[in-house]
Amino acid sequence: MSEKLEKMRADLAKAKERRIQLNNRIELLERRIAEAEKVEVAEMVRTANVTPEQLAMLLKQAASAAPNSAALAAAGVTFDNKEDMDESME
Repeated sequence: MSEKLEKMRADLAKAKERRIQLNNRIELLERRIAEAEKVEVAEMVRTANVTPEQLAMLLKQAASAAPNSAALAAAGVTFDNKEDMDESME
């Protein structure tokens, strides 16, 4: 075979290997992001002093409309301080 074809095949093999490495890196980053999101949500729930039952009720309400102060109060959500409440309403 010609040297040109051999070089092209070698380049293709290298590109495929890089693609595999990039796909593995992407999967790792996606898993890390998903885990970080879970931790962040759990921290928000703890900060808001929300029980699992209250969270379920809020999520049901959120499916039809965004929760407002009244909805949060109805679910019995309390915040450690006003700053936490302001951040949750953003």
